[in-house]
Amino acid sequence: MALTAASDRRRIWTRARPERVPLIAWCVLGVALFAALVFWFDPSRLLTSLGDTDDATRLIEVRRLMAGTPWLDMTLPRFGGAHPLVSHWSRLIDLPLAALLSAFELVLPPQEAELVVRAIWPLLVLLAFVYLLAREVEIRGGRAAALVSIPLTVTCLIGIVQFLPGRIDHHNVIILCAVIGILRLARSFDDAAAGWSAGFLLGLGTAIGYEALALTAASLGAAVLYGALPRRSLLGHSRAAVTFAATLTIALALTTASETLFVSHCDALSFNLVLLATTCALGVSVVQAFEQTLSPAAKIAFLAATGLLGLALYVRAEPACLAGPFGQVDPALFPVWLGSVSETQSALSMGEKLPLLGGMALIYFLAGGYCGFKLLQSERDEGLRFHMIALLLAIPLSFWQIKLLPYATYLPIPLLAVWLARPPQQAHAPLSKRAIAAFVLGALVVIAAAGWLLLSLAAPSTRRVKEMRAPIQNCQSTAAITPLAHLPKGLAVADVNLGPYLVALTHLDVLAAPYHRLDKSILEADRILHAAPQEAKQRLHAIGARYVITCIGLDSMTAPGKVPADALQNLLFAGKPPAFLAPVPLDAQTPLKVWRVKS
Repeated sequence: MALTAASDRRRIWTRARPERVPLIAWCVLGVALFAALVFWFDPSRLLTSLGDTDDATRLIEVRRLMAGTPWLDMTLPRFGGAHPLVSHWSRLIDLPLAALLSAFELVLPPQEAELVVRAIWPLLVLLAFVYLLAREVEIRGGRAAALVSIPLTVTCLIGIVQFLPGRIDHHNVIILCAVIGILRLARSFDDAAAGWSAGFLLGLGTAIGYEALALTAASLGAAVLYGALPRRSLLGHSRAAVTFAATLTIALALTTASETLFVSHCDALSFNLVLLATTCALGVSVVQAFEQTLSPAAKIAFLAATGLLGLALYVRAEPACLAGPFGQVDPALFPVWLGSVSETQSALSMGEKLPLLGGMALIYFLAGGYCGFKLLQSERDEGLRFHMIALLLAIPLSFWQIKLLPYATYLPIPLLAVWLARPPQQAHAPLSKRAIAAFVLGALVVIAAAGWLLLSLAAPSTRRVKEMRAPIQNCQSTAAITPLAHLPKGLAVADVNLGPYLVALTHLDVLAAPYHRLDKSILEADRILHAAPQEAKQRLHAIGARYVITCIGLDSMTAPGKVPADALQNLLFAGKPPAFLAPVPLDAQTPLKVWRVKS
């Protein structure tokens, strides 16, 4: 009897081993723990704010799509006054958000449905990311390494902020596409079939947004050049290049009106990039077809020639794009606002934030590099070598453009996971009970500690705000904006970073919002707020403005040169409005001050 009971326990334990539990179940557990910690530390985070300006604008886009705006119409008429914003964002993110929202509105009121979608969409993207990354790790290092990768992924402090509940902009999806695409690009050295999915993911991420374009282009270029070296094949990379170009072409056709199909832009998917990608894909495919007969020098020469041809066609389609994604923007916008936006920042421009941000990133880079080099001592597969090449490319790129740090800090995780799980030659050995217990306990401790640190760094919790018992300090919070919801419709002149919240939560239109395609409107808002009263009055009347809105301490636009002491915004901050502005009483406490423009 005792032997039978012991045998039964062994069978139960065998069935319950981590390698017998589906990997997706472990990923769900990791994401659920992360979400529980986020909401435990700050349970009202979705109620107090719409997130950052991009989250608020994405919500506006989705609302317009659901209200019947045509799929191909990317105009946001409530931004920009006489020069309405034509968004450079992709509808490819609006579609799943609108689908989720439509589903939840079947059982919930619209406002509550929005709240649920804002909560679960980033977590769904995170779950997909965690699973796909763990699957790549499992293929390389076994189930144990895959399990180790889960807590490492959900506690990567620099990147995980893009997956916090409320993050409905496109950054988290682009991170998923870029990072998993690069990992599969590395796998295509040993498994050419992985090139198909690598190209699709990298193309999809690029079609959604250009944030990772520098890293994507560098990784594709490096993979092709590395594959052209002796004793290597370009088969996997030619597949990646072809599917990358095909994905861009299909996405362009699906999201662009026929009359603008051949119009080129620098900041979003358009004909010029499709032309460049297609030319390069053709060159890679030709070299791959004749790789057995061509010398390495001939391969690289032909690849370079087709690359230069593609670049020439790209520049010819729109010469301004040679200056980068902001090549079509009025240069006057840089000293006023665009030059201080994080997307344009390098590590050297981060000031006092650099030690914390750079230090955290450096830990990941050093740990990943160390583990990668240790693995290379015992493993000689080309995928691992290219993974290290991609990481070494990502590090300088991420310090050149701070926006690439989340991508770069996720690339070391597979290397860390494989090395920490066990030596490579034992990658598929079963786990012991003690190892499993230590792993689960360690994962819980790491997730809890990282969650606490993450939320401590991100923002004060609701409890701390309540304990302060101070007036509302956040000009962009929902509580600060909603007292303006009763105001009659009209065009408001306000700080550029107030624009999306005013449109999302009130009936007001805004002159300025933090998007470079509104360069004319942002410059006009800057001139009004930093002009002397008489000039400001003339400009307000000229654009038909009904309101001026300020919040003390919020001044995201800096006029070049000397700002006069009697600039309109300075007078309003001091509580001394000129005669042509009348204060508008508000029903609730808010740090915002509203003035009506007298006719």
